[in-house]
Amino acid sequence: MRKSLAIVAVAAAMTMGLVGCSASGSSSSSSKVTLNVVGFEGGGTEIANIPTINKAFEKKYPNITLNYKYVSNSEYDQYNNTRLASGAAADVLMTNPTRVQQWVKQGYLADLSDQSWVKNVLPNVAPFGEIGGKTYAFTQQNIPIGLYANLDILKKAGIDTVPQTWPDFISALQKLKAANEPGLLLANQTGWTSEQISMALAASLVPNSWGPNYDTGNSTWNPAFSPVFDRIKQLLTSGLVDGKLMNGIEPFNVGNSQFIAGKWAFTVMGAWELQAIKDGAKFNFSLNPIPGGAAGTKPKSFTFVGSGWGVNAASANQTAAKEYVAFMTEPKNDGGYLAAENSFSTMKNVPSPTMPNATAFVEAFNDNRTTPSPIEFIQFPSYEQEFWNVGTSLFDDPTQSNSGLLSTLDKTIPKTK
Repeated sequence: MRKSLAIVAVAAAMTMGLVGCSASGSSSSSSKVTLNVVGFEGGGTEIANIPTINKAFEKKYPNITLNYKYVSNSEYDQYNNTRLASGAAADVLMTNPTRVQQWVKQGYLADLSDQSWVKNVLPNVAPFGEIGGKTYAFTQQNIPIGLYANLDILKKAGIDTVPQTWPDFISALQKLKAANEPGLLLANQTGWTSEQISMALAASLVPNSWGPNYDTGNSTWNPAFSPVFDRIKQLLTSGLVDGKLMNGIEPFNVGNSQFIAGKWAFTVMGAWELQAIKDGAKFNFSLNPIPGGAAGTKPKSFTFVGSGWGVNAASANQTAAKEYVAFMTEPKNDGGYLAAENSFSTMKNVPSPTMPNATAFVEAFNDNRTTPSPIEFIQFPSYEQEFWNVGTSLFDDPTQSNSGLLSTLDKTIPKTK
C-alpha cells in the first residue's frame, strides 16, 4: 500500500459495497452504533495488527459495533471517491498525506483540531495531517525506507561492515564487482525506486527546509537536486548499476523475491518488508540508511509518511468515529500497529519499536538524523508520477543534463500556494 500515492480518477459508475454513514444510526457513542471503517490495511497481506486493535475497541466500547472493510490500495481511491461523492462513504477512512490533501479540498474530512491527541503528534510529522493549520487526520505511519544488505555476500567480498558514507558505498560496490559478487538492485519498473534513492540521498545533500518550502515557491528542483542526480549518475555510468536493466525489474514482487533468494548484495526497499525477508532469507541481513554523505559523516536517513485516519465530515456518527481515531493514538494500540509495520512513532508519548534488523536506522532516528521524505510535503496530486517519469528517463539515459531533467520537474510539479 506504500507503493504509490497517486490518486486515480473517480469511477464513472457506483459499485455495490460498504454501507455508508447514512445507514449507520446515531451520532452518539452512548447509544447503539454501527461504525463503518474502511482501510487499505487490516486485511490481505497488510494486517498491521488492526483486527486485534478492533477487537480491543469493541471491548472498550460495547455499544459500538465495528464494520471494518479492507480494500486493497490499488482499488482504494475508486472505492472511496465514488462513495464520498454520493454521501455513502464509511464513517472512518484510512488516509495518507495525498488523500488528506484531496479529500479536505473536496470537503470530505472533518476537522479534528480539537482532539486531545493532536498535541502529541511530532512536529515534523504534523504537517502531513494538516491543511491550512487545521488537523484533519492522525498520521500513524512513519516508516523507514533504506538499504537492505546481504551480510553474507558482503563478507565473501571482504566487506566487514555496511557502508556509512558515499565513498565507502562506491568502494564496496567496486569490491563486489571485482569479486564477481552481485551488487546493488535498484528495481525501477514504474520509477518508484528512483524516487526512493533520490529522496534518501537528499537527506544528506539537500536542506531539510526544501520540502516544507516547495509549495510556497521558495524551493526548486533545479539546481537543488543536482548533487543527488550526480550521485545516481555515478552509479549508472560507472558500470556499477545497469539502469536499463533496472527499469525492467518490478520492485515489490520480483525485486524483493530476488533479494530474498540471495541474488543481490544490496536493495532499496521499505521496512514493511522486514518480516518477509526475515521469514524467507537464508542469510544474515540488515536494513540501513542509504549512505549519501561525504567521508567522515554519519549516514542520514529518510522515512515514508504513510497511512493514518480521518473522519468522514458527512458521518452521522461523529462522536464514535472520533473515538475510533483517538483509540488508534493510545500508546498500547499505536504501539501494536507500529511493531507490526516496523514503523517509527509519530507521537511524543509512544516509543518506536526496536527493530533488531534495523539498528542502524533506529540509531539514526534517535539521533535526529532522519527526515520525512522531502517530496511528500508537496501538495500537487500527481507529484509522484511526474518524478517517476523523470527518474525512469535518468536510469535509461544518464548522459542527460541535470538541469534539463530537473527543470522538467519544476514545470510538471507546480507550486500550490
